[in-house]
Amino acid sequence: MIPFVTGKLHLGGMETGPDLGCYAMRAIVIGSAAGGGFPQWNCGCANCVGVRAGRDGLVGRTQDSLAVTSNGERFALVNASPDILAQIKATPALWPRAPRHTPIGAIVLTNGDMDHVLGLFSLRESHPLAIYATPPVWSGLEASVLIRTLKRFEGQVVFRPLAIGREVELSDAAGEPLGLRVRPFAAPGKLPVHLVGHAAESPEDNVGLSLRDSGPGDTKAIAYAAACASLHGVDLENHTAVLFDGTFYREDELVRLGLSKAVAKDMAHMPISGESGSLARLASLKARKIYTHINNTNPVLARDSEERRAVEAAGWELAFDGMEITS
Repeated sequence: MIPFVTGKLHLGGMETGPDLGCYAMRAIVIGSAAGGGFPQWNCGCANCVGVRAGRDGLVGRTQDSLAVTSNGERFALVNASPDILAQIKATPALWPRAPRHTPIGAIVLTNGDMDHVLGLFSLRESHPLAIYATPPVWSGLEASVLIRTLKRFEGQVVFRPLAIGREVELSDAAGEPLGLRVRPFAAPGKLPVHLVGHAAESPEDNVGLSLRDSGPGDTKAIAYAAACASLHGVDLENHTAVLFDGTFYREDELVRLGLSKAVAKDMAHMPISGESGSLARLASLKARKIYTHINNTNPVLARDSEERRAVEAAGWELAFDGMEITS
């Protein structure tokens, strides 16, 4: 593996000094909120009101996405949120280093939800893209007329299929390896809302990812499962860090607030609390545990809340924009 030099690492909300000569795979959380971001444009819940007012202990977040690298030079994005341009602007490691250049070599999609794919259409300025997705997710994209904006010349988009349980080495559109390997695993989910009634459901509609450096003998890996309706069939063991679905704290969170009739399972998310929640079910997991994809209504967003204290007491962290994780 090639050493790289980083700036300051953000670990659990604290900054450390420069990480010189680090040989580990690095993941940058470029977005940590659920769809709609935090604050959500049309929401007046206590959290959104508080963050707009600058209330202490509440920090704004863009929509969930991850940038992963093995050398600090080439990156793969996990999902492409509608906030992608602002996220690139806020992340110097993703800035161009030549008149026409990007460190982003590939984009890996975990599902076809709009908050995970709309950013693709902001990356259309005649630059070749390698997109990794399961066949059902790719079929859903191809059914959209918007995908034509990414096909203005031959080779602008190179699709590479993902298969559950099969590890692949990530490469850019020209076939140059990025030094990263990814293994998709089934994560119970659902079809994107815009495809319900228009496509057949498949176990490949939603996946989690196990990401690792492709160096010889390197087995340290980071797991990412930001949308996960249950832990049935999901194995998160043997990872140094796990980024997991932190969308809702309670199953009936939106119902309690009078914002929706839908509960967490209706939206294919596993709540944090409760006997069947992730806090209890993943208590014995031996890894750095981080909640991401946090909905604007989730009380854990408030630093002084009981729910935040419960999560931290159980050994979990909350992802925030700019957080860095090494394997």
